[in-house]
Amino acid sequence: MSELLRGFKILPRGLVLYLAITSALFSLLWVIIAPYLKEIGFTPLEYGLLGSVLGISSIASLPFAGWLVDRYGALRMVSITLITATLGFSLLLTRVKELIFLSAAIRGSSLWIEQIALDVLVSRVVSRKEYDYAYSSYIAINTLGHALGSYVGWLPPLISSYTKIDMLSAYTIVMGLAVALLPPSLITLKGVKEVSQAPSRKNLGITSSFKDLPRDLLTNVAKVSLAEALIGLGAAISIHNISYYFILKYGIGSGELGTLYGTESLIMALLMLFMPKASKILGGSLRAYVLISLTSIPLLIAMTLVNNYVIASVIYISRTILMNVASPLFTSFLMSLMPETYRGRALTVVNLSRTISTTIGRGIGGYLLEVELELPLRVTAVLYTTSLTYLYITYCRGR
Repeated sequence: MSELLRGFKILPRGLVLYLAITSALFSLLWVIIAPYLKEIGFTPLEYGLLGSVLGISSIASLPFAGWLVDRYGALRMVSITLITATLGFSLLLTRVKELIFLSAAIRGSSLWIEQIALDVLVSRVVSRKEYDYAYSSYIAINTLGHALGSYVGWLPPLISSYTKIDMLSAYTIVMGLAVALLPPSLITLKGVKEVSQAPSRKNLGITSSFKDLPRDLLTNVAKVSLAEALIGLGAAISIHNISYYFILKYGIGSGELGTLYGTESLIMALLMLFMPKASKILGGSLRAYVLISLTSIPLLIAMTLVNNYVIASVIYISRTILMNVASPLFTSFLMSLMPETYRGRALTVVNLSRTISTTIGRGIGGYLLEVELELPLRVTAVLYTTSLTYLYITYCRGR
């Protein structure tokens, strides 16, 4: 048990609290958004395009993300991006489509900056030899928070059932409470100290920030970026629109979605604690990630062959766990692949490739949902297989 909890012990307590609180609140908002948008009249295509807007704004901000983290510090950028995201989520409450699209643009502008900042921050509060444990626990905490927030997705239906408040108003009330609780969570980071491993900040100009990346690092970044682009495209086409898929096919709401996402997150968070062990057994972080993730692909196809929500949800939960449970090991692999002084900028390039493909994929996914409900999942299965096989051949075969 001590070995399983090792990662929790080496992470600062304030960071653990911050991750748990914000991941729960963001998860609650995520669960509510899809049925909320359907209530105010969003079509599947508009829902997909909303994701594309979010992706476009992410692309616009990503070239600056790594530079900002290396230049101003990961901890500071975590705080700034949380405030930005809060503003974006606030606009959702207006129920005005134009402002909701603006909301997506604002949220997207902070999305990857926050992710890079948190990934780098973890690497700056623990030693390199602890990465497998630290990242497994870091993502497990996020996932546990997602589980809690997802289960609270039952709150709007309960409010509507036991009061005279209609569902749309219930969604709005719960979203408003979640948004209001985001900024106070920054208090938990007060005692967290970042040990900077970035280059001299005064010499890190925006125009030259990518010029000094070593050639071998650029080669590795290019290889990983290709794989991430394929994964991102596949995820965007179906998984990012999966809430709408379930709503259209089975007529469910935020309560059922909350149970779905909460259950998968809870199980996945517990299994993530075993990932450092899996890394040792399967021959390394990346090999374990690829082999475990590949087992999820047949389940994507299986989802398209059933018409019962309970069966489909069990298959989806299993698929999601297998595809994502080893993701901390992939992050650990990336951090080990990149020299400390270049991590923010190198992660920017990798995430940019994924964000571009995700932006394209969200719109495609929304269109494919209207053409044939099961088609997005089948396309994703092909893209995931291609990407994971490429990673294995590139970095694992013969080692």
